[in-house]
Amino acid sequence: MKEEIKQEELEVKEVGKISDEELKGISGNKKIMQVILEDDKERYYCYFKRPSIQTLSAMTKLAKTDEVKGMEVFINHCYVAGSKAWENDGVLFMTLSTELTKVLNSVKASLKNL
Repeated sequence: MKEEIKQEELEVKEVGKISDEELKGISGNKKIMQVILEDDKERYYCYFKRPSIQTLSAMTKLAKTDEVKGMEVFINHCYVAGSKAWENDGVLFMTLSTELTKVLNSVKASLKNL
């Protein structure tokens, strides 16, 4: 016996997704990162710019005594558009934090002795 799956059970609610035009409007020449958080039947789209040196300084200073507060500063200063569901949900916040810290290691560099 096959069970019928209702269409509404399959649908995922998308929150905070912006159009390509809106993205161009907020990005200018800056690099923008999109983070998608999925929780049950909801998909949250969040958009962030790269952190400034001042943001990194504030984050690391706070992180010495409270890592979560440090990440909160990082996220709030880099946020540019989309869903802010992470503000009131600790699990979404920690998942977002983990994903955004990857940006700190996303640039490759090489050193050569000459």
